[in-house]
Amino acid sequence: MAGQGRGCLLTLALCIFRQRAPMLSRSRRVPGRAAFGGAVLPLALLLLLAGPTLAEEQVPRAHLGGTLYDFGTVKTGAKVQYTIPLRNLGAADLVIQDMRLSVPALTVRTPRVIPPREAAILTLELDTSAFRGDVQAGVVLRTNDPHAPSLELHVRGRVESAVELLPRPAIFLSAFRWEVEQRESALTIVNREKSPLKILGVRSEGDRFTVRLEPVEEGRRYELVVKLRGSRPSGLGLGRITFSTNQGETIAIPVFTLLRDQVYVSPPELDLGQISLEQIEKHPDSLKVKTETLYVYKYRGEDFRIQVDAPPSFVAVEKTPVEGPGAIVNIPGQGPTAIFEIKVAPLREQLKLGTLEGTIRIRTNDPEFPEILVPIRCDLSK
Repeated sequence: MAGQGRGCLLTLALCIFRQRAPMLSRSRRVPGRAAFGGAVLPLALLLLLAGPTLAEEQVPRAHLGGTLYDFGTVKTGAKVQYTIPLRNLGAADLVIQDMRLSVPALTVRTPRVIPPREAAILTLELDTSAFRGDVQAGVVLRTNDPHAPSLELHVRGRVESAVELLPRPAIFLSAFRWEVEQRESALTIVNREKSPLKILGVRSEGDRFTVRLEPVEEGRRYELVVKLRGSRPSGLGLGRITFSTNQGETIAIPVFTLLRDQVYVSPPELDLGQISLEQIEKHPDSLKVKTETLYVYKYRGEDFRIQVDAPPSFVAVEKTPVEGPGAIVNIPGQGPTAIFEIKVAPLREQLKLGTLEGTIRIRTNDPEFPEILVPIRCDLSK
């Protein structure tokens, strides 16, 4: 079709030349013929070259039917749902390569591939059990549309509850292994209704912590107390406490924990995410945003030293300080701590289609923790 377009445009240009040439021959200004021919011939060539750009581009064109879902005001525990059309206005398959959700309570369903000039339904659902007050959430879809590589959908609303959780609707607790018995984190459950509140049952998900419920003022205020289990592996943990009330609510509270040994690494694993080979071919500098940072710590590590051994072939690592012991930093609530920074960057020439996985091996001079293993992965798409 593109070739036919160029032929038509060239024929049109030559017809213009043929129709105007006799008129010029009847004019007394014969020398103007050369000037006119010199002007039209470049025009014909310009139209010929412009032909391919007028042909339809063989790429997908993503179009999301909206960018904001406001669910208004709902009671805690309600599941709000929203559907929105996702259209492919282009001439090639639209592929949803990746999906990023800002909160775990958000789920999104949509076909992975949408054929040219067809539409699909994107279904979004938010479980409000863990929310109180104003809610802000979002979804980012990564596509193979070169003109819209990412699509964003924002969610907002307000969640009201007869129960208030203070100081916040979540529990955070971190401790060194040797201090777990002395450290705990508490959350207060406050009844905002006139009728008495009864907690019908408390369930915990996760094996890194224990939980107990203590009445402060029967029917009005209760306290949830969480403690870490010192027998569990070190590192980050995510659990949940769920309880039901006589007012018909089921309330879920996320529990974020961190159990640390004297030597520890943060984060405990690396995920470089989705990397598009076509994208980095067109924009090589875009690979820089995939660089991640590891931190290796030792509590009271005055002469703490590390060495990174043979990282996976698809990444390069850069340690700071390069030589000698780690930098000593006085961390609030912890005290003097030795720190190393390790930059981990994907190597363009080593990236291949599919999933790449490996382990970063870090050797230390600490006899109790001589080795740290950090899993790493990334997903490569076209």
